[in-house]
Amino acid sequence: MRDDVSSTVCTAFKTAGIVNVTVVAERIRVRNLAENVALEDVEHLVLQAAQLIGAAIEFDALSNGLALSGNDAVDGDEPAIDTPAFSQPAPIQ
Repeated sequence: MRDDVSSTVCTAFKTAGIVNVTVVAERIRVRNLAENVALEDVEHLVLQAAQLIGAAIEFDALSNGLALSGNDAVDGDEPAIDTPAFSQPAPIQ
């Protein structure tokens, strides 16, 4: 799994110029389901690998539909923050 983390982080950085820790970790976790490793642990490994190569990082689950919408929250869970839909751009004064 560590080799998968290293190669996937390098590929993500070369391809996009940035490593989205949440998305990369989920891809690695799914490819290695037999390892039975928690997503949080994979995210930690991805973060370490990205820092090791000096890659720019982001933590954005919203960009690829990984986050729950406010209506999908389970009792006791906090709903995800929805971005407001603006019909017109706000004027800058």
